[in-house]
Amino acid sequence: MYDAVDESEVRELMGLVFRKRLDARRNTKPKKSDDQLLVCTPFNPNGFHFGKIQNERERIVKLQLSASSSYSVLTNKFPLFPRHMLLTADALVPQQMNATHLRAICELQRKSSFCAYFNSWCASASINHFHVHLIDEFPPVTSFPLIAGPLVMGVRCLQPEGFPGFCYVFPKSAALPIVDTIISAMQVDNQPHNLLFTPRFIYVFPKPHVRPARSFELYPETVGGPELIGSFTVYNREVYDGLQLEHIAELCRINTAPLPSCVLLMPASSSLGDEAAVVGTARAHDDLSMTETATVKRLGGSIPNVSVTTGMLPSLPLQRTRSEGMPSIPLQRDRSLHMEDWPQDRPIARALNSNINKDSIA
Repeated sequence: MYDAVDESEVRELMGLVFRKRLDARRNTKPKKSDDQLLVCTPFNPNGFHFGKIQNERERIVKLQLSASSSYSVLTNKFPLFPRHMLLTADALVPQQMNATHLRAICELQRKSSFCAYFNSWCASASINHFHVHLIDEFPPVTSFPLIAGPLVMGVRCLQPEGFPGFCYVFPKSAALPIVDTIISAMQVDNQPHNLLFTPRFIYVFPKPHVRPARSFELYPETVGGPELIGSFTVYNREVYDGLQLEHIAELCRINTAPLPSCVLLMPASSSLGDEAAVVGTARAHDDLSMTETATVKRLGGSIPNVSVTTGMLPSLPLQRTRSEGMPSIPLQRDRSLHMEDWPQDRPIARALNSNINKDSIA
């Protein structure tokens, strides 16, 4: 056993966020099997699983989480991050995220400062027994500022500004049921995925259905959770020296993909209860300050109604435009709104004036 950030580690910052590492010790880890075809592959009791560990010194602690579900925290023989450990299910279940595991991870994070990442089967997981990686740092990807992203199930998600691939971010306080539905949709669609859990947010990294061949030309390992959250580890000096920032950007871009179309089109109310639908509506009209703990406390835990002002504004046709280098397709209003010389002559001003006059007459 060793510490990933001891004197043997070599690392270099790539750009402002990403990093590359040289650690030959990691090369002794058993290789992943190449026959991973289904994200929801059944658990195989004959294969290796964490219940077969004989050395009890590898078990740091046992925990009862999420309605008495039992988990163990294990040491990690091949760490990539500071104090890198594993949270494993004591039940013999496959490497598939579900609502119970989501609640367990969030419960653990309420009582600790750890972040966690998850690799689904076919997305860099090497053991088909449920586990997540616990790390004692905010990984590099959390350095990107979060900005408004696309609507997912009627909820305005966030996205890390500057991240070169697809990433959907949700505040844990309000969107846990929605994240569970999104994960289920990826499982049904057989879409590999990686997740990052911070104390406040869940980052979702959907992946392409087929691993791109180009990826191995740029980087000898499978691009999974560690890489997408910002840390690229190689085992020899030649590969380390050859890995450049433009390669990292391309690796993130080709190893992520959009979410299944069903969740991008689905309103929150179609699969969730009334409470989640209200959350979805409110978040779609909210700004980032709503995710701040202090703001939520000032609200007394309640979610305010959507301002009627948005419903009073006149709406004109929208045009779809693709922003350069951005994965989403934002909507931008017709430029003719602001082509008039005088503000009072602009269409939006005339429409507002018409509404005001109607209200006065009424």
